[in-house]
Amino acid sequence: MTEPEPERPDLAAWRRRHELRKSSAAQPIPSGKTYQRKPKHDQETDERDG
Repeated sequence: MTEPEPERPDLAAWRRRHELRKSSAAQPIPSGKTYQRKPKHDQETDERDG
């Protein structure tokens, strides 16, 4: 009987990434940046409403 062929490298890499994402070790790092709402653009009504 022959030994099983080795796992494809792309599948092995996917498995490593998948296990890391599933584990509690994969936690987002807080960057300190938060979403800031910008003021809306001024509407140029006299040019558009010809």
